[in-house]
Amino acid sequence: MKISPTEILPQLKAELERLSQQKATGILWLQQGGIPLKIYLLSGRLQYVTDGEHRMRRWKRALFQHCQGWTAPTQILNSQPWEYDFLYQGISKSKLTLDQAKQVISAVAEECWHELALAQDVEMDWRPGDRLKSTFSYFLSLSIGEIHPDLRKAEEMHQAWHQAKLDQYRPSLSPLLTAKGAGLNNAAIQKYLNGQFTIWDVALQLKQPISKVMQALLVWREKGLLEFKTITDLPAPVEEMEEQAVVAPAEVTAAPTPQTPQSISVASGSGKLVACIDDSPIVVHNLKTILEPAGFRILSIQEPMAGFAQLIEHKPDLILLDLNMPNANGYSICKFLRETPVFGKTPIIILTAQDNVIDRTRAKLAGANDFISKPPEPQALIKLLRTYLSPVNSEGGSPSLIPQMA
Repeated sequence: MKISPTEILPQLKAELERLSQQKATGILWLQQGGIPLKIYLLSGRLQYVTDGEHRMRRWKRALFQHCQGWTAPTQILNSQPWEYDFLYQGISKSKLTLDQAKQVISAVAEECWHELALAQDVEMDWRPGDRLKSTFSYFLSLSIGEIHPDLRKAEEMHQAWHQAKLDQYRPSLSPLLTAKGAGLNNAAIQKYLNGQFTIWDVALQLKQPISKVMQALLVWREKGLLEFKTITDLPAPVEEMEEQAVVAPAEVTAAPTPQTPQSISVASGSGKLVACIDDSPIVVHNLKTILEPAGFRILSIQEPMAGFAQLIEHKPDLILLDLNMPNANGYSICKFLRETPVFGKTPIIILTAQDNVIDRTRAKLAGANDFISKPPEPQALIKLLRTYLSPVNSEGGSPSLIPQMA
């Protein structure tokens, strides 16, 4: 399907909304002047956007803005595109927060969409297919509600570019001082206007809107001080895998992430296994002192993003879930676990100090079975767990405590 320049971003927005409603999985391909742009979707959520021009440069700019100090991996584990896999690894090893990773995805998408809006003709093609799924792919992706602000920013950027009469230029061009301009005694100018950086890079370093930077550079060009040239992308840190390598059955999950001894531990024994997901080691310790003498085994997870693979591996009989954690929202985690086939029927009990009607209702809507205040009274907690782990309930019965959720 060909799209006219004025309709590119509105059509893209409409198509993403349609695919989101359908919970579609696959790749939305867009061709702009022979340059491919791929939008990777998983169940209607955006995982990453890649383009065939300056993919590595966009990645480095996004990391500079949101992940300074993080050394990205150099080896793909189990997912494509490699940028998404690297973000996945960063979160699973507690080197990045979920917010940082999402900001990287958003920053790259905004750039791609602005450049896309400058294309004269764009062809769009949806290619469905099962993509490799991980146990927290739904968290490391953008919902349609999160995509809308990025599209608005791209539209605003494009409008400012258009009003400045810059439509014939691309931000991926590189400014280079001419012989006349090379005589300017300005270290900053010499550093960035040397044909090694794009206009995107210069704007980022100057912390100025890209349209204003471009207008200033055009004044310099009119004076014969600089010219624009096209430059190639930087080398990628890994060799891109073949696209076929990412196609997998819907039930496939990611390989377990490396275990972090400080945040994940499993008590030995033969009793029912209870997973305690709470960022506080004190809370986890107190739960152990209550539950282990009562015959329960404990799987303690202080960092949920690093611990999802362990949940899959050990398949606990019941999950105690904290509502407020630094890098994750308890309601979102609960909803995701409930929608994961492995935990579709696993009892989930919210453990939190926020014990009010609104929180109980939200917990119920997210799929929680019950709600207990923090710190829990030992006998009440043990009774609650035994209620949900009784033979009647393990066979699909409804515990008597569920009505208290209303």
